[in-house]
Amino acid sequence: MRPLKFGVGLWCMGFSADRFIPKGYKNMGNTREQLEMVSRVEGAEAIQIHFPDDFLGYENREVSKMVDDFGLKISTINVNLFGDPIFRYGAFTNADGKIRRKAIDLVKRTVDTAREIECGHVEMWPGQDGWDYVFQSDYTSLWNWTVSAIREITEYAPDLKLSYEYKLKEPRMYVLVSNVGKALYLTGQVGAGNFGIALDFGHALLSREAPAEALCLLNREGKLFNVHINDAYGEFDDDLIAGTINVWRAVEYIWYLKQTDYDGFFTLDQFPFREDSARACTASIRMLKSLEKIADRLNTEEIKRLQSDSNIIDLLDLLRRQVLEGEGS
Repeated sequence: MRPLKFGVGLWCMGFSADRFIPKGYKNMGNTREQLEMVSRVEGAEAIQIHFPDDFLGYENREVSKMVDDFGLKISTINVNLFGDPIFRYGAFTNADGKIRRKAIDLVKRTVDTAREIECGHVEMWPGQDGWDYVFQSDYTSLWNWTVSAIREITEYAPDLKLSYEYKLKEPRMYVLVSNVGKALYLTGQVGAGNFGIALDFGHALLSREAPAEALCLLNREGKLFNVHINDAYGEFDDDLIAGTINVWRAVEYIWYLKQTDYDGFFTLDQFPFREDSARACTASIRMLKSLEKIADRLNTEEIKRLQSDSNIIDLLDLLRRQVLEGEGS
């Protein structure tokens, strides 16, 4: 099994504001300062970065050079379709056609930037695309507008991978693409080979999914384009240090991931509100590497044999011996 490659979302180094302390729990820092913090994360090889936010005040190639100078690479550029108040009633799903056009054009600008700095992947999370109240939205129109927008974007960027991240809720009470089933429905409606899904471990938990099953479904359809890792209790998008709450689920997730052809990064998407950001991300990678060792030593052939018989008792005994007692290590 090939080893996991770890990346860090640059937002992990941010000020981590919430509605109780909107100014944030710590200083935000500029892009260079945040990159320096990522460079102190043990095991991090790449970053995900937001456009236009993390490029403001810099030429595109300046940002690329800064990333290189810190010994990192840009794996993905994310489009900020959620942080501008103009998108408060949606980006691709806004009832105002001019705002929908603004959102599409922003993604195209991100594509142009990705091409300029030779990054092959652009990710979209339209977190404002949804509704808060009954009767607020024409659901059919929301889907029609979304499919139309993404088809236009995929046609504009046939040379890049484009991914869409799903989530149950927040910042809207209902987000349009809220689970893995809807996400796959969207890829089918768009019908483009370069369009897939970004799977967030915590989002799957929030949607009451088994993260490993969501991963397998996306992989089965060839649509597993990006992977975000963190941890959560499942009631909210907690974005906690990875491997600290759902240890068994994380081992299962890694075990199944290593049976796929996914060759991208395992990217940290977490919000260490109060903790030192670089140390919190290092803690995640250390934890994930330990869980990876456990997944690697699992007897895959025996697990599959026991699965074929639905022999849960013997399977649990095997897991107990190999995971909890370290048999075969």
